[in-house]
Amino acid sequence: MLPIMLGIVPFGLAYAIVGRAAGLTAGELLLMSATVFAGASQMIAVSILNEGVTAVGVLMVATLLVNLRHVLMGATLAPHLERFSMPRQALIAFFMIDESFALTINRVERAGFSFRYYLAVGLLFFCGWFTVTGVGIAIGGLIEDPFALPIEFVMPATFMVLVVPFLQTATGRAAAVVGAVAAVIGALYLEGHWYIAIAGIASAATGTVLETYYERRGDAS
Repeated sequence: MLPIMLGIVPFGLAYAIVGRAAGLTAGELLLMSATVFAGASQMIAVSILNEGVTAVGVLMVATLLVNLRHVLMGATLAPHLERFSMPRQALIAFFMIDESFALTINRVERAGFSFRYYLAVGLLFFCGWFTVTGVGIAIGGLIEDPFALPIEFVMPATFMVLVVPFLQTATGRAAAVVGAVAAVIGALYLEGHWYIAIAGIASAATGTVLETYYERRGDAS
């Protein structure tokens, strides 16, 4: 988990720096990191504010589109959460980010879902994101472009590592290829961040169709 956490560093710094440029106070930036805990949505929000847009509706729609993938992530975890109370399910939802979801799903396939494991992962990433936000606020004036730092490759490399365990089956590989193609095409021809949701839906649909096909073929044999 600790090496994977390096991926949040440039984005946490960028969020804090852009947020300060948009006129948000240090307290407001830290409060957003503590209550929202969604790096992409927070970055989109402060970027929009930095451009002078203050309409709440615009902020809500923009951040909702970016985080539509969480619907698919939640649906994937849902079968493992039925035995937990509503407060625990709400806590699980709060700590659900790309990294905690991927690590948890990888473990689910080996040893089942563990609330303690998930909570530990979520808390570590939460503390890391909150800390990086604070560091970005403190040293923001010293870094003009945090995305120009030599660690910009960490985030894509991190997600590539997280995806590898899912490529052990033909279904996983097919879903990954379809999702990748859909994401690239969507990013090239669609405005905004619709390609994220489209790629997620295309990948999930591919996996569902193939799993259903293999299960029916197995039953028939």
